[in-house]
Amino acid sequence: MSSKLPVALLLTAVLVASVAAPTIPASNALIQRDFSYLNDNHLTVRTGDTKVCGDHLCAPGEWDKLQAAINAAQLGNKTAGNITSATTTQPAPSNSVVCTMVKGILNDYDVSSSTVQKVMSDLGC
Repeated sequence: MSSKLPVALLLTAVLVASVAAPTIPASNALIQRDFSYLNDNHLTVRTGDTKVCGDHLCAPGEWDKLQAAINAAQLGNKTAGNITSATTTQPAPSNSVVCTMVKGILNDYDVSSSTVQKVMSDLGC
């Protein structure tokens, strides 16, 4: 009788596991894509299907220029003539502001004075 007990327990465990496995819900951490909506374009529904160019709604013709610029950049064929930037650049800070900021940071991290002088001279401060 004692030799049949481990076999019976193993058989019971296998049967319980085979019944419980299909009834335990699957993990929902990974959600399968809903293929009922296949269009991945960046559009807004606020004003119909108006296209979005960066951080603003596209002006007439801007979407095509943006797509051409993206394609040219991805292919490595970008030239100054065929790419229009959709972003604006901010003016660079003055040299004195940069020097002050760098010197303050170096002093905050207890960098040696000879290193600070070298960095400052390299920056032209």
